Amino acid sequence: MRTPFTMDSAGFLTLLDALERRFNEVTAAASLSFAGIDGDLHPVVQPACAGEEDCADRGESADFAQSAGAEDSAQPEPAASCPSARCDSELRSPASTPLSCDFHGRTGAFHDEVFDPQLVELASSAFGSTCWASLMCVASLGLDAALAECARQFLTHTSIIVRQKGLAVWLYDLINDATMAMLLGQTSARMPVTIRPMSQVQISRWLHGSGVKRFGSQQQRAADRAEYGNQAHRLAAYCMLRWGAPAASSAQIATMLLTNPGIGMCMLREDPNVRAQGACTDTRYRRVVDYLRSLHAQADLDYARALKIGDVPWLSPDGHTAVTIAADRRYLYDANRLVHAYRALWDRATADPAQLLMAVEETRTLPEEPLWENPVYLRDLADSLMGSVLADDLTMGFQQRDRERFDRGVRTLEHMGDQVRAMNVLMLPIMAIDECEPDWNAVAARGYKARTTQWRAFCDRCDDLATVVLAQLQGQGEGLHVRAAASLLKQSLPEYCELALPLFEQEIERLAGREQGAAEASAGVRGHAREGGAVHVDMAA
Repeated sequence: MRTPFTMDSAGFLTLLDALERRFNEVTAAASLSFAGIDGDLHPVVQPACAGEEDCADRGESADFAQSAGAEDSAQPEPAASCPSARCDSELRSPASTPLSCDFHGRTGAFHDEVFDPQLVELASSAFGSTCWASLMCVASLGLDAALAECARQFLTHTSIIVRQKGLAVWLYDLINDATMAMLLGQTSARMPVTIRPMSQVQISRWLHGSGVKRFGSQQQRAADRAEYGNQAHRLAAYCMLRWGAPAASSAQIATMLLTNPGIGMCMLREDPNVRAQGACTDTRYRRVVDYLRSLHAQADLDYARALKIGDVPWLSPDGHTAVTIAADRRYLYDANRLVHAYRALWDRATADPAQLLMAVEETRTLPEEPLWENPVYLRDLADSLMGSVLADDLTMGFQQRDRERFDRGVRTLEHMGDQVRAMNVLMLPIMAIDECEPDWNAVAARGYKARTTQWRAFCDRCDDLATVVLAQLQGQGEGLHVRAAASLLKQSLPEYCELALPLFEQEIERLAGREQGAAEASAGVRGHAREGGAVHVDMAA
């Protein structure tokens, strides 16, 4: 079945125009710094080697050892890195100051004298927590005229495409470019230099050098191409949630972009402007979407039967808010059944979920297994409970019959279930982000490889939590799960809290009203007892 949607290209363009104006204002006022000549402003520091991982950064491969190794050993202060945008203050954005640390994500580390707060907010709102947002911030510093020109050209190209053909066309084209770079094994010229943490010298080589080695070692180039694809899909999911409609279609497409990128990209073809550009007309992917939808319907019926017979976890209403207790019980029920299902199938031969979906798409061959023995459903359920990256230990551990990895995934799921049981699903992202976010100041003192690994892992975790929110909070108000997931993809915890707070305020008011009603009822009983005599007074007491 077709999944119709529309995208508010005009709303995106309004924000993009404001970003472009602010970017031009900031860069016009910025003085250019030529490769560290003004050493007082951008001093080169040399932190001590923190261990084997840092030393490995200085010579990852033979074809890059002489250049990259020398730079990493001296480790000039980084001028850029692609961020995870999260902070403890008012502003969250995708970068951090280049004077003292990498663009690691805590905008609490954004100093007003380094980045323009308005530019940071506009870039983060337009592109979420991606390397395109950090590109705007880094380029605005005026460290390199070529970098500023790259950012300006990106804004101009984006504006032209969206204005002429629509937001969906721009997103589809961006994903297609990243996909082709992966398939061909060639670094795309459109991939931003802020794809990973770099020194100013490395940025200069990327922009002004020649040959493929200017993009890093062979290992770095391969990892960057994969990350480019991840970020393109993340940006598309964020834009779909932010400017897509209706909410149900936006949530479904965004979920696919995060968990099944190939199908998510295909779903963008439902936009008529994308089709008009010559996109593939093959619509067999709809069979996969319809099949997954039918599995969800079966799962809802199964849960309804379990509710009827009382075979679901019981949670005290006093310990869980009324607005989330139903979602909390469903999460715990599904998590428990998922682990039991995998364990029951451990000694049986099972098919690869990807191959089953391929058969559904190509030949309409539907798996005959019951719901809780169906590898496709179990994988899909794991994604909805944990997110696709975090669920890999559980699902791949089962698929490969790797007991150690599977048990690690079970422990992770059980820990998330404990958090839901202790609080609720609404609080799960807040607690999970608080647990997984590293000490960015400590990360900044390490080598570039460690920094890249840390912030990419944190970005993946926020994507996972956005996936969980899309799946678990569908019934919590009109479009709440869409807006909440967008705030997590932007990695703006304050925005998420602002969305969650009204629900808790409603619960507090409800409890206060119940207590007041009980007090009034008690007062009425006592008043009646006083009127009725001493016996009634004693009984009331």
